[in-house]
Amino acid sequence: MEHVARGTRSLDDALIGLLRTDGRASISSLARRLGVPRPVVRERLRRLVTEGHVTVTAVADPAVLGLQTLCHLAVHIDRSPREVAHALTALADTSLVTITSGPHDLVVEVRSRGQSEMFDAIARIRAIPGITHVTTLLYVDVHKSPYSSLDSRPQRTVLDGLDQRIIGILQADGRASFTAIGQELGISESTARTRVRRLVADHVIRITAVPKRNTVTQSLALGMGINVSGDTAPLIADLIRRSEVEFLATSIGAFDLLVTLSGDSLEALRRVTDDIRSAESVTRMESWIHLSIIKESYSPPDALGVAPATSRDTGTA
Repeated sequence: MEHVARGTRSLDDALIGLLRTDGRASISSLARRLGVPRPVVRERLRRLVTEGHVTVTAVADPAVLGLQTLCHLAVHIDRSPREVAHALTALADTSLVTITSGPHDLVVEVRSRGQSEMFDAIARIRAIPGITHVTTLLYVDVHKSPYSSLDSRPQRTVLDGLDQRIIGILQADGRASFTAIGQELGISESTARTRVRRLVADHVIRITAVPKRNTVTQSLALGMGINVSGDTAPLIADLIRRSEVEFLATSIGAFDLLVTLSGDSLEALRRVTDDIRSAESVTRMESWIHLSIIKESYSPPDALGVAPATSRDTGTA
């Protein structure tokens, strides 16, 4: 049994950590692992969700959504970053928008069905008032991510209408009960259970908690661009093993690797970056702090042509 300190913040952090691994873990299972009563877990989860600190959602593999092209944008501006950031969040193409400190003002992630759509999306971003220039990095492969199953490729990418509708419901509420799913879609509870479990087992979706950083978690996020010489495989393997590495992708553009680190303090992040910098293959590094995450949405419901489902009680799975 995993017992945690009774402080609200430490309990929230531990609860979110468990839900990031399994967003549909039962209240009983969560309470047992946290070493606290079930009513406490139920109430903390309810507050985290209703107050907007955490979303429990089904994250679909981009290949399933038909989003084959992923791009990282470093954005430079000449006005209030929050004003520009909110304009960026309104674009359907953006999955991540953060305000940063460092060599650029904002970081944006864009996902599209192909290079032509990506070119158009970047053109729309460049046209936003206040943006002076944009530097682009095209992802070649994503090796590690806290929210997607890109490290475990989906065993199928063609879904029938029922699977698509189930995913739409789970994107709105990853903890929707099998009974609620069945009632909404006119299928039995057992059919809903079988379909959801198969979608997860086939790596089509992952149900996870997406916390709104800076409001409930204590961790800091550091982005890094890395240039390397020679074979990148040993460095990639080392970065994948590191618990501090939340995200890792190979890329085409200014950097060979794009990394996101998570740590409880600037000193902890400094130690990790110094260690990575000492690797023989690393020739150059550039870093930035994610000060405020304005948008983080990895599975837009309309990508499957499914209207978002209504929100449901998060207390049971």
